[in-house]
This record gives sequence, C-alpha cells and structure tokens, in this order.
Amino acid sequence: MKAILIALALITPAFAVGFDSEGFGQQLNGWKKNRTAVYDFTDASYRTYMPTITDAPGGGMYISTQVDLLLFGSNGAISHIDMTFNSSGVLQSAQLRSTLAGKTIDTGLIRRPEAPAPPIVVEGQPAPKVVAFNGTEELIIELFNRYDMEMRKVTEAKDAEKRDLFSRLGGSKSAKTANLAAGLRHNCNLMLQHVTSGRGMK
Repeated sequence: MKAILIALALITPAFAVGFDSEGFGQQLNGWKKNRTAVYDFTDASYRTYMPTITDAPGGGMYISTQVDLLLFGSNGAISHIDMTFNSSGVLQSAQLRSTLAGKTIDTGLIRRPEAPAPPIVVEGQPAPKVVAFNGTEELIIELFNRYDMEMRKVTEAKDAEKRDLFSRLGGSKSAKTANLAAGLRHNCNLMLQHVTSGRGMK
C-alpha cells in the first residue's frame, strides 16, 4: 500500500495544472531582465509583468499579472488580471482592476457560470436547437461586459473633469484611442492559451 501511495505521489505532478510563463512572454515580445515585456497592441504600448503563480486549494492555481498602458508624459493606466483555475486547468473565476488618473475600475470577481439545463423535447415538435456551452468563453464575455460597464461609469460622469478623464492622460498616444479593454483581452487570451495540465491547454 505504501508503495502505491509513493507511486501516485510521483505521478501526480506530471498531471498538475501549470502555466508556461516563458511561452506567454514570447508572445509579448519576450521577457526583459526586469521580468516585464513591452509591446505594441491596438495602436498603443503596453508593459506586462511576469505573472505570479500561487497554488490554490484542491490542486488548482491562481495567476495574477499587472498590465500597464504606457503613455508618454503620464503614468498611463495600471491594470491587474487575476485568474483562478481548477486542478484540470479549467478557468473558474477572473477579475480585472484598473487605475487611471486616480480613478478605479473593478469588475469584482466573475465566477464560471453553470451549464444551462438541456432543452425539453416535446413529442411531435421539432427538436430544439442546442447552443454549445463552453463556460470559459461565457465567463470571459461576462468579465469584459462588466469591465465596459464599469468603464462607462467613469467616462460618462457628468462633470467635465471625469468626462475628460482619458484625454487628460496626455501624451502622444491618448488612452481615448488606446482601447485599454482590448489590451487586457489580448493578455487574458494569451494567459488562457498557456495554462497547461495533464489533459493539455484549457
């Protein structure tokens, strides 16, 4: 019995969830010595920090990284992406937080939705169309819908100072045209692609 337990302990790490930090960095123009990657995306420059990876209960994994929107002559925007995966490498929850010009955008924690109940088949009626359910895709869609909603709360404020928030960030590359959400979505997509498990990427 003891020999079996030892064998299982040796096998388990090969199937544990993990993250390919080097592969992720290569997709972002490569890691520099300071563990950041600087690159251009959607007509703006970004800096992504090498993710911090923490073991989660039940054999899962928590990943967190910082993404800076770089603007000449200003601090730009600082954002954080947090993701939690189960032991099979399946995304369970995610959160986006951004700070720009002293204002905060926070999606709160978005959890993986449950699969919808199968449609009821009525005898004599055409079979109902079944819409494919991915779970991860639905979570990411909800995450960025919430991000856009929180962004609008900041940018559509009545007073002129808040309405001008993006244009006041200054620099030759304005955050108004940078599409910060697109840069964060790019990082999220790449992070998902570089999560690995015994069953491959999720």
